[in-house]
Amino acid sequence: MTMATKTTNYPFEFHCATGIFPADELAALIEHGGRLEALASGTLAPSNKADRHFLEVDRGDAPAKTLLERAWDRLKGRREYEREQAEAPPHEPAPDYGIQEFDKDPCWW
Repeated sequence: MTMATKTTNYPFEFHCATGIFPADELAALIEHGGRLEALASGTLAPSNKADRHFLEVDRGDAPAKTLLERAWDRLKGRREYEREQAEAPPHEPAPDYGIQEFDKDPCWW
């Protein structure tokens, strides 16, 4: 399930499953995700120290300190995970060597 919201002039969509987010992180992203996305993409310039720290967190140069920064890290990780899963080749089936399994053989005795 994905959710879409709009904060001020910055539309935001999760683009991933939201079931992994704790309620407080989900609420924070719904309210501020559009602005964070704009900051991370460079559409919006940082206007204060908190914005600049967020950009450091986004780049991986600083650890997340706030709930919103932790939520953003989780969002980025989930998006990456789902993208990797979608791009991964299908699993190869187990090789069949023609050996009848004991429990499946109708005439095992």
